[in-house]
Amino acid sequence: MKIIRAGHNDTDIFSIEELSHGACCFFTENRAGRYFFKINGREATLFSNTNEYVSQAIDEFLYYSGFVLTIKDANGSVLLARKQDEPYMCAIASIQPSQFFINEAKLENCKKWMRGACDVFIPIAMRDGKPISLDGHTRMKAALDLGYTSVYVYPDEHDNVIFDFADEAIKRGVRSVSDMEVISDAQYKIKWDKFCNDFFASRE
Repeated sequence: MKIIRAGHNDTDIFSIEELSHGACCFFTENRAGRYFFKINGREATLFSNTNEYVSQAIDEFLYYSGFVLTIKDANGSVLLARKQDEPYMCAIASIQPSQFFINEAKLENCKKWMRGACDVFIPIAMRDGKPISLDGHTRMKAALDLGYTSVYVYPDEHDNVIFDFADEAIKRGVRSVSDMEVISDAQYKIKWDKFCNDFFASRE
């Protein structure tokens, strides 16, 4: 069964408050199973309406939140425990984005749950001593808007295509998250999806 990351329009499955947490809401492709991961530091609690496909949902969640070390169910039973190098604080301004646009709707949702820099963990790749963000651009922008100048980062697995995306960002004058253009949800789907589709089509 395919597990899908929820978007902010999936309010038939998740509450607006749950969706505001970003990549914490997932569902089965038949929309019957729902999985919400509530993050607290490097631990997460899974709230689900089914015991099916839990391991697949956890895999999808960790793809976006690889800093999480422990996942428990709603009763406190441990579903996953692992070790990882400690994340470290890094100035947001020093992180090279690998995207160009910020979805305004997602940005406003991030601000609803973010309590401080301790809530923001960004996966990175390093190139020539420079951190490149693999994900979490919206969270970094929200942190900046709320007055936080540093976030936690951690090295994560990545495809080398991320460097091509970072190079394209640099060509467009995007050298930090503050350079990223905030656009509407509709514009984001057109501009970002078109770039990604054209980019990968050119490599086939």
